[in-house]
Amino acid sequence: MKLKLFFIGCISLIIAISGILLITSNNTTAKTQKVAIYADYPSYDNLQNLIDKADTIIKGKVIDFNYSYLNIIEKPESDNEFLNPGGEKDTSSIPYTIFTVEINKVYKGSVNKKDIIEIKQLGGTLGNIEYIDKNAAKLNIGGNYIFFLETYPNSPASLLNPIQGSYEYDNNDNIIPNKGNKINFNIKDLDLKMKDLNNIDNTSN
Repeated sequence: MKLKLFFIGCISLIIAISGILLITSNNTTAKTQKVAIYADYPSYDNLQNLIDKADTIIKGKVIDFNYSYLNIIEKPESDNEFLNPGGEKDTSSIPYTIFTVEINKVYKGSVNKKDIIEIKQLGGTLGNIEYIDKNAAKLNIGGNYIFFLETYPNSPASLLNPIQGSYEYDNNDNIIPNKGNKINFNIKDLDLKMKDLNNIDNTSN
């Protein structure tokens, strides 16, 4: 069966859900289930490789977020048994936090300033279950960020990876050092500066 996977950060995404930890508060009727989620992401040795891989690079502000289960496997391209010999597609869904971002500047990609774009991130709280990816980027409502993205026609965009895919900046356009959690993560910071983005050629996009 020919399937297209919507990856976080593209190339390969391997998600393993560990055992569910049941935590009971002082209120015996209140229970919170925490599920640890891990993913393998591609990493980039230098900024140019990151720029080349991203199909969209924007400067934007997080204005909202929500949680949702998403099926990251697209429908088969054909119902023909010969072209789609695997039969039914996998209907498994993955928990995500979906951020709504207002675009302030476009460095690369087909989006426009003032457009609204959705960016998904592994993990989130759905019902009484909190799905936790310890490596997830810390994105906050009202925060301003540079995003390096892979976009899809029928799914929110994804950061190329949690460490190198987003960079917060302040009111003076200074990049704030990335404080993301790097546990079990062999990805380095690229020491991005705003001036590094000014020479991106977007004419071919």
